[in-house]
Amino acid sequence: MPFIGRDWRSPGDQWVRTSEGWERMRLWRVKIFENLNQNAVARTTRLALEDLNPSREQTEYTGKRQPYIIFNSGSTKEKMELTSLSEALIRLDMSGATRDMSRANYVAKLMTLIMGKTFPVLSGTSQKHVINILDAMVSEAIKSELNIGIMKDLLDCAVDALNEGKHFHIGSQCLWSKHLETVNKLTNKLSEYQMKERNKDGRLMLHDLPTDCLRVIFAQISDHKDVMRAGQTSTTLNKVTEERSLWREMCLYHFNNRQILTFLPKQTDVDIDWKNIYRRCYKRFGRRETFADMLAICSHCCGIHWKSLGHPCISEKSFSIKELTPKDFLSLFKL
Repeated sequence: MPFIGRDWRSPGDQWVRTSEGWERMRLWRVKIFENLNQNAVARTTRLALEDLNPSREQTEYTGKRQPYIIFNSGSTKEKMELTSLSEALIRLDMSGATRDMSRANYVAKLMTLIMGKTFPVLSGTSQKHVINILDAMVSEAIKSELNIGIMKDLLDCAVDALNEGKHFHIGSQCLWSKHLETVNKLTNKLSEYQMKERNKDGRLMLHDLPTDCLRVIFAQISDHKDVMRAGQTSTTLNKVTEERSLWREMCLYHFNNRQILTFLPKQTDVDIDWKNIYRRCYKRFGRRETFADMLAICSHCCGIHWKSLGHPCISEKSFSIKELTPKDFLSLFKL
């Protein structure tokens, strides 16, 4: 009978019981790997390497399932340091959030606010984290072929911020030059990207759907730019995107009654051009910000977390949370 372990009779080995009998563990593993396909082997190897050699950010800062941070606005006897923006960006896993469709728009808006006003006054560490997040967002946009227009606008904003703040920024000139070089590389990388046209595989296309289905789909889109771009692709989609009822619903969603009445004609017997009203309201008031997932802060432990992921609160009773828009999140830190 085979033995398990080492003794004086033999160097020994580990054995495993299979349907065919007892086999050496080492040979049994080889057979298992031979039956797996190449993708499964690559994934298993990658996960094993991550477990053996975890990165410093993963081990110290980032939680894969529940990224959160306890916000401390003032120093106390228990904790003499304040919560920094760079620490929040790492522990809230902003780079990983770019790969989640429900959180990508929130991160994009946050990066736009940072690049528009506060980037030159950030510390060198925070600047590095922001640039790394931009790199992750561009890579994910090219990989998923989503939010290409948003990324182009964001990179243009980043270039303007780097050019305007090169004389009064915080940090060394060498670091600032590296930031500008990285953003220029990302801009060139995104400009070289060409969206692939879908092959004619005989399946239904968007313009092949019934008109009622198209109305329901476009009614769920909050950004008017996406609606207008879709209308430019075919005659069928153009007819749906130009309907007054669609622009009326968008006006009622993004603007309140007082804002709409500002541009609504006083005559009741005329046909209302809701698209024109939306355009004028958008220029004056701006559209309503909508996010599928947002950051929130706990009222009990002051833990900042993603609403969909939650956080391990120390309170045994029910607690309330306050949603944080990107502007509210930045206002928590002394920049």
